[in-house]
Amino acid sequence: MFRFETYYLYHWAMQDNTTLNEACFVPRVSGFTFKFASSNHEAGDLEAQGLEFRSQVIDARKRLDKGAVAFCIFVGQEFAHVAWIAFDQDARDSCNAPPCEVDFSNHEAYVGSTWTSPKYRGMGFDAYGSLKRRQFMLEKGVDRSRSAVPKKNIVSQKSLAKVNAAIYGEGRLIKVLWWKSWKEKPFPPER
Repeated sequence: MFRFETYYLYHWAMQDNTTLNEACFVPRVSGFTFKFASSNHEAGDLEAQGLEFRSQVIDARKRLDKGAVAFCIFVGQEFAHVAWIAFDQDARDSCNAPPCEVDFSNHEAYVGSTWTSPKYRGMGFDAYGSLKRRQFMLEKGVDRSRSAVPKKNIVSQKSLAKVNAAIYGEGRLIKVLWWKSWKEKPFPPER
């Protein structure tokens, strides 16, 4: 009925990705596979290979139908990690993400709804996935991505720090029944 949550707002420029060494981000587990799906058809192709994620992610089919792209990591055939990229407002809305400001018309994208299986947390999947997502966005012409991370989610904050994401502000979400309010407060620029 009532929800109040504060978020750190992150952004990073895609060109910053070119200075990161992928070898430094390889997860500490063998036998993992990185895959992405930008449609339900592609997700079906993954399922045909034994790589199933849609049944484990709320509204996965709807997200894919609205244009969100799922970036998944599997260990063997076990679903271990997912994050979503939205290139427009409809896709972002389908991810049930905090409504942080993203200028999609100015080559920005939203990254969010990230989840790692408890069995695989702390093994570097989020940082590695972030690097791979950035490579994908750079190829798609995205200049900057944005994300909102709950202030209490220390693990995600550490992962974003590893890949040089910058905090630019704070967001506050208040929800009472079906009413909601979102406010952003940018931090002053560094001197």
